[in-house]
Amino acid sequence: MRTQRRGRVRLLLATGSLVAAGTLITAASFTDSADVDVALDGSRNTFDIVAAGKADPSWLPTPADWDQANPRGLRIILTGDNSGYTMAPGSVLDLRIAAKNNSPRLSSLIGLRILDPLPRGAEKNPQTGTYLELFDQLVFTVSDGGKVLLDHVPAGQLTAITWPDPLRAGEYKLLDVRVELPDTVDNRWQMAATDIQFNFEAVNP
Repeated sequence: MRTQRRGRVRLLLATGSLVAAGTLITAASFTDSADVDVALDGSRNTFDIVAAGKADPSWLPTPADWDQANPRGLRIILTGDNSGYTMAPGSVLDLRIAAKNNSPRLSSLIGLRILDPLPRGAEKNPQTGTYLELFDQLVFTVSDGGKVLLDHVPAGQLTAITWPDPLRAGEYKLLDVRVELPDTVDNRWQMAATDIQFNFEAVNP
């Protein structure tokens, strides 16, 4: 009898942003009693990024797909009932994720980290003795327009991805992601599960 060794994966997209450049206002000294009124309009100096994603390697984002994904993450639907995606050893999950500079005119430097939002380490199921955490067994490949940025990198060796060139207002970055569960994963991870968070971070240069 063959033992089923399956785990479940759920995906989250999250965004964060930091305005590194600000406006400095200095006051001058006046020797008379005249008033000086200064009106500042910062309505077009807002800084914003949004994210989207789908478990479809041919997907392209539409205006309706974009989500703030902050402070709550945007969950990518992987199954019809929005439950976890079942992965067996040797299986793969292909998806696309995207981040857009939604600012009216400010440019943005983008970075991406792939995280386990709820790491459980070596915690085990007390009844079965099997591991609960699947994230550390996964392998990731990330490509940007055909350029491979991460090539079959195990979860424990993941590093942040950064792009040297800023995204201009209205531009977006579209990435192809492959998540693999190696066929070497054995019954110690039977019924293990994980969430995967793709965390985009943006800085206004």
